[in-house]
Amino acid sequence: MSSIGTGSLTEQEIERLLCALEGIASARVSTDGYGRITAIHILAEAGFHPKQVVRNIESALSAGLGVTIDRRVVSVAQLQEGAEPPEGRPAPAASSNGNGAVSHPGGQSRGRLDFVSYDARTQPNRESLCRVTVRQHKEEFTGSATGGTTLLGRAQAAARALFSAITEGREQDNFVLDDVAIVSSFGRSFVLVAAHGRDGRELLPLTGVAQITRSPEEAAILAGLQAVNRWNGLED
Repeated sequence: MSSIGTGSLTEQEIERLLCALEGIASARVSTDGYGRITAIHILAEAGFHPKQVVRNIESALSAGLGVTIDRRVVSVAQLQEGAEPPEGRPAPAASSNGNGAVSHPGGQSRGRLDFVSYDARTQPNRESLCRVTVRQHKEEFTGSATGGTTLLGRAQAAARALFSAITEGREQDNFVLDDVAIVSSFGRSFVLVAAHGRDGRELLPLTGVAQITRSPEEAAILAGLQAVNRWNGLED
């Protein structure tokens, strides 16, 4: 957790500062009730090593705001410029926490989570409904959630449904969705999923990113699985 609070600054003001740094395409910041930064999720451009991005963030917050953070609250997903994702797969990205290490929320991994299917539709009340099914080993788990009918609302519904399915398939609720955003970089649109995993008493930031190729729902699901599987050390 951050050792010095942000005072009267809002999360949006901190995000604007971080997005002004070279190489950062998008930033999402979470704070607690005391104004302390609890998570920073970064989508970085190609050519910037994640550890350098974290150091730049630490320097900017310290020099610009007088805020000192624990680098473990920073999670970086990095785009690879010019690399087109295979059909139905997330855009290539490299992700790490502030120490560049892979963590295992909740202890030993129970195996890779694979995307099976999703079903999305608009309900009579004009909400979008998404149902997501994932597979772990030979078991399948399904979750559902609702959202708005905008591109962002549909992505949010899919991400919530995914994390609902993940929770169903685990004995403990180790992974929690924080936020979903749609960002543009290199002339393409991406879904950025920010979440966290519980490792004992620690909350470890997770970030996944996937290009919108067919639908915002599919991109949100792939981005969420990317984050969870990478932090389980099981991403392809």
